[in-house]
Amino acid sequence: MSILCEAIRRRLPVEFDYDGFHRIVAPYCHGTSTAGNESIRGVQVRGASRSGGLGFGKLWLVSKMKNLRLTDVSFVPSDPNYNPDDTGMREIHCRV
Repeated sequence: MSILCEAIRRRLPVEFDYDGFHRIVAPYCHGTSTAGNESIRGVQVRGASRSGGLGFGKLWLVSKMKNLRLTDVSFVPSDPNYNPDDTGMREIHCRV
């Protein structure tokens, strides 16, 4: 099982560096995007971002994640806009 599917199964945010910013993201879905990239759908809960956007779901490319690791504090999935049949994913490996 991948670290991302483990994080989703155990409801643990993941921590990683992405585009030069350190991020903590609650992952909701892992799979292959419609563009053919391994991705996660997640909500950034802490850390920095270029857009400053926290608290809403977006796609993250796994290939751009550096220093990926699990955190040790669980989350409760609560994004009201999350769709388990994510239209941004061509194939879903695991999801909340």
